[in-house]
Amino acid sequence: MSAAKTSWFTRSTLAFGFAFLYLPMLILVIYSFNENRLVTVWSGFSLKGYGELFRDKQMIAAAKISLEIAFLTACASVVLGTMAAMVMTRFRQFPGKSLF
Repeated sequence: MSAAKTSWFTRSTLAFGFAFLYLPMLILVIYSFNENRLVTVWSGFSLKGYGELFRDKQMIAAAKISLEIAFLTACASVVLGTMAAMVMTRFRQFPGKSLF
């Protein structure tokens, strides 16, 4: 399907979907630089919150653990996905193929 053949509905649905996913994250990033502690009041640009974040030892330790878990999960999913691909290509028909 080329770009010229896509309908306005498809494009608008895609744009709405991307906006629904990414706009809240963008707003969160913008407000993370707010100097005021209240979210509804913008009082200026500040990096004070990030300075406090990087000085917090427990937060850094939690981020390290999260990254370790993410790395191990990604490695396990690559191994399992490779095994599944090998099974699907080597054995054309086997019981439970559609479930697999």
